[in-house]
Amino acid sequence: MAVMSFGGAGREAMDIHVDLLTGLPERRFFWQLVDEKLAEHSEGACMLTMNIEHFSYYNKWYGRQEGDKLLAEIAAFLQQCCRDWGVVAGYMGDDVFSVFFYSSAVDVAEKVRQGIIAIMQTVRDNEIFRPIFGGFVLKKGMEAGAIDLFDYTVNAIGQAVDSLNTGIYWFDEQMARQLIEEMELMPKITSGMEKAQFTFYLQPKCQIRDGRIVGAEALMRWISDTGEVIPPDRFIPALEKNGYIIQLDRYIWEKACQVICRWMEQGRRILPISVNISRIDIMEMDVVEVFGQLLDKYKIPVEYLELEITESAYAAKEALIKEAEKGLRKLGFKILIDDFGSGYSSLNMLKDIQADVLKLDMRFLDMNKDNYLKGRNIVSSVITMANQIDLPVIAEGVETLEQSEMLLSLGCSFAQGYYYYRPMPIAEYEFLLEDENNVAASNITSRKSGAAYLRDLAQYFGMVAEVNPFTGEYHVIHHDDNFRLSFGRRPDTITEYIEESVSEGCVHADDVAGYLRRSSLSYVKERLLGKRLRILYDLRYRRNGVYKWYTFECQQPKSFSLDSPWVLFTWKRANEEASERIDALMLMHNIFRKVIRVNLRSGCFDVLKKDKDEQPGLYRDAHNIVDYATAFARRFVHPDDRTTFEWFVEQRRVLQHFRDTDGEPLRMNFRHKTAEGYRDCQIEIYRSVEYSASKPVLLVTIRDLYKL
Repeated sequence: MAVMSFGGAGREAMDIHVDLLTGLPERRFFWQLVDEKLAEHSEGACMLTMNIEHFSYYNKWYGRQEGDKLLAEIAAFLQQCCRDWGVVAGYMGDDVFSVFFYSSAVDVAEKVRQGIIAIMQTVRDNEIFRPIFGGFVLKKGMEAGAIDLFDYTVNAIGQAVDSLNTGIYWFDEQMARQLIEEMELMPKITSGMEKAQFTFYLQPKCQIRDGRIVGAEALMRWISDTGEVIPPDRFIPALEKNGYIIQLDRYIWEKACQVICRWMEQGRRILPISVNISRIDIMEMDVVEVFGQLLDKYKIPVEYLELEITESAYAAKEALIKEAEKGLRKLGFKILIDDFGSGYSSLNMLKDIQADVLKLDMRFLDMNKDNYLKGRNIVSSVITMANQIDLPVIAEGVETLEQSEMLLSLGCSFAQGYYYYRPMPIAEYEFLLEDENNVAASNITSRKSGAAYLRDLAQYFGMVAEVNPFTGEYHVIHHDDNFRLSFGRRPDTITEYIEESVSEGCVHADDVAGYLRRSSLSYVKERLLGKRLRILYDLRYRRNGVYKWYTFECQQPKSFSLDSPWVLFTWKRANEEASERIDALMLMHNIFRKVIRVNLRSGCFDVLKKDKDEQPGLYRDAHNIVDYATAFARRFVHPDDRTTFEWFVEQRRVLQHFRDTDGEPLRMNFRHKTAEGYRDCQIEIYRSVEYSASKPVLLVTIRDLYKL
C-alpha cells in the first residue's frame, strides 16, 4: 500500500492510501474523495460500480498472477479515464471497482462500460467471466453520502446477477422502495418468529387419473397480527438476501415433524409431507445432521417426511449438493428434484444424481396457442426420459383440465396445482384425509426394473447368483462378506466357485457330499428335463469362524427358456421367518400370479405383481383392500370357494391372527378363474419385513399349485 497526497485549490491536501496492485485509492479513501466532491456539488452526482462474475474461478483456473494482471489492466484503463474525463476511480477490493463523476459529463458511464468490456473480451473464457455494472444518479433534493451511493450500486448489481445483459443496471425508485420495504420487513419477521406467526400450508399431490391424494408439500406462510396470510414471495427474497431463511427453514422443518408426530399420536391417516431445502441451507449448515436430529427427537418414520431440493441448487453447487443428498438418502429420506427444467443442465444432470421423484417446473405448462406444440413436445420428452430411468414425475402448477388430460396422455401419473387443490391450512387437510375416497391406494414409488427389484430383494440372502446350467457361467447379483472367497481370482464357473468354497473349509465336512451333488450342473439339468426344478438343501456354512445353518436353493424363473437358460442359486440363513423367505425368494423368482403389499391399518395397497388374466380396472377402481378383495372374489374365485375365500381374507381376522401369533403365514387353496378355465391356486398372507404393530404391512401372494 502506498500513501499519496490529494489536494486542490483552496483546500488542504490529504493523504490517500493507494492499492499497490491497481494504483487506485482503496475503498475508505475513495469514499473520502467522493464525499469531498459531494460537499462541493451533489446534484447530478453519479457512481458506477462493476465486478467480474466468477472471478475466483479465474484465479483458480489460470493462477493468481494472471488474475492480478487482469485487475491491473482494468485499473490502468480507469486511471486513464481519470486523466481524460476528470472522474474519481477507486479499488473496492477483490474484483470490484467504482467510478464517481457527474451526469453532465456526457456518456462517461457508457464509455467506461465499453472500455472494460473490451478488456474482458481479450481474456480466455470471457463468456464466463463477464463484467456486471450497477449505477446510481443522485437527483435534485436527495441527500446521500459516498457509502450510500456505493450501496445503491451494489444493490443494482445484485439485481443484474441472474441476467445475461452486460448493460448498466441503474438503481431506480422501484429498487429503492424494495430496499426500504426489506429494511422495514426484517424487524417484523423477527417479531413474527418470536410470536410463532410462521407456519405452513399443505398443498396435496394427486394421482392424475382419479385426483386422489398421495402426499402433500409444506409451503411456508406468515399469518400476521391482523390475521392476514402473507404469501412467501412477499418475504422469502428478503430472507434469502440476509441469511434469515436458514432459521425460518429449520423452524418449518421442525413444525412439520411436530405435526406428523401429533398425527401418529392421534392415530390419523398419514401421507408423506415434503419440505423444501434451499441451496443456502446446504451451504450454511449440516442438513444431514439437522434432519437426523429431527428424526431422533420426534421418533417419526422417515417415510413420512420427504425432501425437495431445487434443480438450480444442483446446477450452482453440484458437488456440495450431491454430498448432502448422499447423506440424506443414507438416513432413508426420499429426495425430490423441485422445479425441474428451470436450470440449464436438466437433461444431463439426471444421470449423475440419485433422486426418487422429479417435479416438473410449472413454467413448462404455461403454454398458449402459439407455443402449445413446442411446449407439449418438451413436456413429453422430459416425462419419457424420466420413465425410462424409473423416475416418477409430478407436474407442478396444473391449473386446467386440459393440462391434466395432456399430462396423463403423455405418461405422467401425478400432479400438483390449483386444478386439484390450493394450499390449505393443516386442519383443512386433516379433514380432507378423513374421507378415504380422497386418498390414493398407494403412494408415489419409483417404478423399478426387474433388475432393480432383484438387487433390493437380494439383500435378504447371503448370496444370489444367476447360473447357466449348460455352461456353468454365473453372475453374482449379491453376496455378503461370508460368501466372498479368500483367493484373488474369480472362479470361471459356478462349479469352480462351489468346489473352491468347499476346499477352503466353508462347508461342514458332513454336508459336503450332499451339497456338491445338489449343486452340480448335471443334477440341475436332470431336474430341468424332468420339469421338477426346485432344489433345496440345508447345509452348515462357516460364518465368522462358526458353522451356521443355511439353505441352498435352486429355482427356475418363469422367464426361463433355452434361449435364456438362467436359473437362480440362492444361499439364505435357515430357520428364519418364513415370511422373510417368501417375501424375498418368491418375488425374486417371479413365480406368482399376483403379489400385493397391504397396510391393514390404512387399507392402502400396492399391486407389485399383476395377474395377466386380470383387468387393470379391478385394482384401479378399488378404494381400499376390502373393495379389491370383494371384487376379486366375485370375478375370479369359484362360486363353491367364494364364501370361504371371503372369510379367509377378512381384514379384522387377518390382523388379529398376526397380532396373536409369531407371524405364522396364512394359506388357503382355491380355484382361480383363468382364460383357460379354473386352476388350482394357493393364496398366502404373511408379514412383510416392514411389519410392526403400528404399521401392519403384509404381503399377499397367489400362485398356481404345481406338482413338484
